[in-house]
Amino acid sequence: MERRVVDKSAVKRSAARSTKVSAKLEGREVPPEVVLTSKAQQYVVARTRRAS
Repeated sequence: MERRVVDKSAVKRSAARSTKVSAKLEGREVPPEVVLTSKAQQYVVARTRRAS
């Protein structure tokens, strides 16, 4: 198989899509109307920055 160069943003999008689908299959999906606490929002932002 021939090696390819894949854009870093494409890998991130693929991982995010995979994670979202996996969570949905396992029944861990959070409805969009859920409001996160400020502490939870800070955690999400910190994890997002670290993953970047």
